[in-house]
Amino acid sequence: MKIFSYILLFQLITFLAVGQEIKAPSYFLEFIEENPEKFHLTYNDNSGKIIKWRDNELSTVGGLVYWLYALEYTRQVSNGGIRPVERIDMEEIQKFDTYSNKMKIWSDYLSYKKKLLKNKVRLREVVSGLINFATDANGDFLMSRLGLDSVQRAVGTFHMHTTTTLYPISSAIIHVHNPFMENEQEFMHRIKNENLNDFRQNVFQLYDSLNQDSLGILKDSFQFNPEKHKVYSGLLTEHLPMGIISDYNLLIQNINMRSKEVFWNDMEEEWINAVEAPLMSDPTMAKHYKHCGRLVYSTVNSVSISLYGTMKNGRTAQLTATFENLTETEHIDLALVINDFGFSMIENKEYLQKVIDKIDVIRLKK
Repeated sequence: MKIFSYILLFQLITFLAVGQEIKAPSYFLEFIEENPEKFHLTYNDNSGKIIKWRDNELSTVGGLVYWLYALEYTRQVSNGGIRPVERIDMEEIQKFDTYSNKMKIWSDYLSYKKKLLKNKVRLREVVSGLINFATDANGDFLMSRLGLDSVQRAVGTFHMHTTTTLYPISSAIIHVHNPFMENEQEFMHRIKNENLNDFRQNVFQLYDSLNQDSLGILKDSFQFNPEKHKVYSGLLTEHLPMGIISDYNLLIQNINMRSKEVFWNDMEEEWINAVEAPLMSDPTMAKHYKHCGRLVYSTVNSVSISLYGTMKNGRTAQLTATFENLTETEHIDLALVINDFGFSMIENKEYLQKVIDKIDVIRLKK
C-alpha cells in the first residue's frame, strides 16, 4: 500500500511541476453507485448546481484540517507575528517524520524548484508543502511554530465548530506504528482500546518529546516493521479528526470568494503566495483560472479532496468529498484518479451532470 501512496504523491508533484491532462474518471461513477455508504460529497457553483450526499453527517476529515493550519499561518503573518521568508532548518521539520514518502517527495520538489538553501527552507514553503503535498510533519512543526493553542483555536477562529480537537497527526502516525517494538498483540490491544482522550494524551506526549529532541536521539531509537505498515496505519483511522464536510465546503467557498469571514487585514496576499502559487505557476492553470486551491489527503483506507477555483470566464466552484472504509483495491483506484475527479467536477459540465444524475439514482434507490 505504501507504494501507491508514493504514486499518488508522484502525480501531485508532476501536476505541480509541469501540469497534466485532466481526464474525467468513469470509475468514480461506478464506485459511488456501488458504495453509497462509503462516501460523503458536497459541491456547489455560481451557476446554481448543488450536490449533497451525506454532507451533514459527522465523518473522518483527516488532513482536511490542514486548511485551518494554513489560515492561522496567514492570520499571524498579516498581524506581523511571523515572517514568511524566515528560514527553517529542514531538520526541525524532519524530526517529526520517520522517513515517509511524503517528506521525501516534498524534499525532492524543493530541490527541483531550487527552494532549499543550505538545507533551509522558507516558512512559507512549509505551509505550501502542508497543503500541496499533505506532508504531516509540516503540520506538527507548524503546531510548534505557530503555537499549539493558536492552531487548536483556529477551529473557532474560522467557524469550524463541528471539527473535533486538532492534534499532531504525524506524531499520531508514529504512535500507532509501534515505534518501540512492543509485543504486537499487546500493542494492538492497547491502541484499539485507547479512548480518544487517552490517545490524544499519548500522542501529545510523543509530540512534546520529539519537539525537544534536538539531537534526534529519540527518533533514532525508533524501530519499525514495514510488513506491518498497513495493519498499524489502520489503527489511526478511528482517531483521525472528524468534522462535517459541508462546513469544509463553506470554508473553501469563503476562501474562494475572498470573504471577510476568513480573510481580514492582508491575509489574502500571503494565502496566494503560500497556498495557491504552486498550482497557479502551471501555464495551463494560469490560462484558465484566476485562482485555485486544492488539498488531497490519503490514508491506507481513505481518500479525501477539497478543491475550489475561480475561472477567468467567471465560473466559481467548490468541492469537498471523503471516501472511507476502502478496500485496498478501492483505495488504489480512487487515489490514482482523485485529482482528475476534482478538476473534472469543476471544469467538465458534462461530467458534473453525470455525477448529479448518479447521485439522483442513488437517492432513489435508497
